[in-house]
Amino acid sequence: MKSVKNLIVPSIILLFLAVFAIVYFAIDSIRNKKAAESEIDSVKIVSFEPSEIASVNVHNNVTGYNSKVVRTVNTDGTGKYEFLGDDVDPSERYSGSKLADYVEYMTNIYADDKVSSDGNFADFGLDNPRFTVTISTAAGETVIYNIGNSSPDENYAYANVSGSNDIYTIYSTKVLIAQYTSVSFLDEMSLNIDYNDIKSVHFGRKSDGLSLDATVSVSASGISVFDIYEPYVHPASGYFGNLIDSVARLTITEFVETNTNDLAGYGLSDPAYHFVFTRISGGTIDISFSKMNDGYCFGYIKGINKIFAIYDYQLDGANLQELVLIDPYICYCYVNDIKYINGKYGDQTFKFEIDVPNGQSITSENSTITLDGRNAKVSDSYGRAYYSILFESIACIKIGGVEMNPKLGASSPELSLSFQDKNYNTTVYDFYKRDESSYYVYKNGEYMHFYVYAEEIFNDGGTDTYNYGFWKAYELLSKAITENMNGIYDL
Repeated sequence: MKSVKNLIVPSIILLFLAVFAIVYFAIDSIRNKKAAESEIDSVKIVSFEPSEIASVNVHNNVTGYNSKVVRTVNTDGTGKYEFLGDDVDPSERYSGSKLADYVEYMTNIYADDKVSSDGNFADFGLDNPRFTVTISTAAGETVIYNIGNSSPDENYAYANVSGSNDIYTIYSTKVLIAQYTSVSFLDEMSLNIDYNDIKSVHFGRKSDGLSLDATVSVSASGISVFDIYEPYVHPASGYFGNLIDSVARLTITEFVETNTNDLAGYGLSDPAYHFVFTRISGGTIDISFSKMNDGYCFGYIKGINKIFAIYDYQLDGANLQELVLIDPYICYCYVNDIKYINGKYGDQTFKFEIDVPNGQSITSENSTITLDGRNAKVSDSYGRAYYSILFESIACIKIGGVEMNPKLGASSPELSLSFQDKNYNTTVYDFYKRDESSYYVYKNGEYMHFYVYAEEIFNDGGTDTYNYGFWKAYELLSKAITENMNGIYDL
């Protein structure tokens, strides 16, 4: 059964987004709106309390469709709402709160103005109205009102109560809500994907062709860890994890279509964003989203015949740059894990040995730090440690960009860093010149598909000790060791 789609031809997406916004805020503020309309001396046409209602039937005289909601009373005295429209599906769950809002909105009509008392219904489209609303009360009363044409500016529509010659203008949101069908009342759905049953995730973005595949693991403390394995091997950043989480924990509150034969009409046949969760137990969860427009986008879960709409903030991070979605550093490491780091540049070399007890920092008095066999524990007068500067500049070498096919001009690297951890595992990073301002990076002989800018290696930060390239940081530490006085050296 198609519903909202009938409202939005031919500009299907743009017009739906406007309708979605108008209707959302109208429904969200029903009770406030009743009071506000009364305060500005609006004409009260129809007004009921929810407890007075037995049923509401909205008949669309154009399509012949009936949207019917019945209200009964629970044993605790609260209202219970049941959808009995023409397209009711017994297998679906309908939202009691949405039905309650619908009933309250359609049984309370405040007019902006009275435009006629002459009963000239044909002038306002009320001789053959678009909608006929029948309200049945628990006391056995029946009230019928009609909605006709829209006003020239489309801000209002014309309405009258059956049996009266008075014609009024009412707010146009009433027309939009009068077109609700079963899909408008579907209960919210939360994905709540369990990472313990997910072995990998895929994120694809049409605008720049980005495609990232990552494995998923869950730590003992319940933290989800994502590691990219295609198109390169590298840890994902926390931003990537947040993006995946936003989809895995997605709560869908607004459905717009229960027929998915026309995905193209919603921008979903070639989606702007695509997520695939591959289960350990077998099968996948395949979710697509359209391009974002005016703060909203459409979504579709493969295998579930519903198209939904969400706010753009529910896909937080979907437009972040690739370098933000991955770990920003080439060789980030923890000081407690490292035994030594060897550096080589041309015919120059250094050996940076580190022994930091678990749970302590590199500046701890219990740490032992040497550079080429010399005690490297030298700081400035403010306590800034030069050995810490060197370690930070190595561990935090920032990725400059992604390049899948390197154009090497040399057969050997210009610089190298070799790490040995406390488990005696060795990892070697080689830097090959890309151009005058950047280097390709290889890890253990395999191209990482990244390059770094030369400033990450050679920048001289001067007195800004948080802005040194790693080779300049090595030279600074070496000089501080040579020229220090009682462990203090100032620039």
